[in-house]
Amino acid sequence: MENINIEIPINTINQGETAVLEQVALQLYQKKLFTFGQVRRLLNLSVWELQQLLGKHNIERHYDEEDLATDIQSIQCF
Repeated sequence: MENINIEIPINTINQGETAVLEQVALQLYQKKLFTFGQVRRLLNLSVWELQQLLGKHNIERHYDEEDLATDIQSIQCF
C-alpha cells in the first residue's frame, strides 16, 4: 500500500472542517490523484467557483487532450 502525504497548516485546522476539506481536496488535485470533477463534487462547488479557488491558491488546472475530447463529446450531445 502506498501512502499519500498531505500537509495541513495549523491555521487551516483552526478555520474549521470546510477549510481542512478544501485543503485536502486541493492537495489531492495538485498530486493528480483527484480530477477537477472529483474536487468539485467533494467541495460542492460550481466550475466557476473551483476555477476561482484554484487561482486563489495559484494551482494550475490539469487539462489534457483526453479532457478536451471529453468536453467536445459533451458539447456535441446537445
